Amino acid sequence: TYTIMVLENLINFLDKNYHHKRIIKYLKNHKIDLVIDVGAHKGEFLINIIPHVPFKKAYTFEPQLDVFSILKKKLNNDERIKHNNLALSEIIEKKKITINKLTSTSSLSEFDNSSIFLKIKNFLLRQKNEELNSYEVTTTTIDNYFEELDLSNSLLKIDVEGYELNVLKGSKNTIKKIKFVLIENQFFNIYKNNNEKDWHDYLMKNKFTLIKKFRFPLLHFEDRLYKNSLI
Repeated sequence: TYTIMVLENLINFLDKNYHHKRIIKYLKNHKIDLVIDVGAHKGEFLINIIPHVPFKKAYTFEPQLDVFSILKKKLNNDERIKHNNLALSEIIEKKKITINKLTSTSSLSEFDNSSIFLKIKNFLLRQKNEELNSYEVTTTTIDNYFEELDLSNSLLKIDVEGYELNVLKGSKNTIKKIKFVLIENQFFNIYKNNNEKDWHDYLMKNKFTLIKKFRFPLLHFEDRLYKNSLI
């Protein structure tokens, strides 16, 4: 719909010209050889960092079928990038994903229908509830996928709409080898059993330090950059 298109274009404009620009400015001062993009959507993050961060290899994970097709088309010519039509979780299984009209907010998490912010969002998007569509997707874990791969100078970027802790729980072994974690923190929680403190504590226990916060211009979320203090 027109409303969705305008909103997505606005978010992409702010990402490219302000939000990702600030993140890139910080990352440019560090050696990043590998990018793991969890919740890659249509490749917005990678597209914006490619001219500025000379990584050697990248892996995308995007479970939405239609969105994954767009992602591959947009980044098809970059041989450094391997695309995966998978979700990341704490175990390997089949999991239901709820597809939203605004596809960047589709999620494997369960929505909290009592959330005021969720009701406002549904009103603005002219939808009765979050579920435009739903289907089963295959999940894997960071440990399973990256067990044999070199994670030197790696950046793990997580944008999974309330499913952050599940992704991190699947990295019990490999998290020790990852240098940076860039993770989205939403201020208006619309998901059940989702608490920013839980994944923050998980990173703290694994010796990560919060080094920078990047607040999105619309003020509804921030990206947090953590660094492994043992690397």
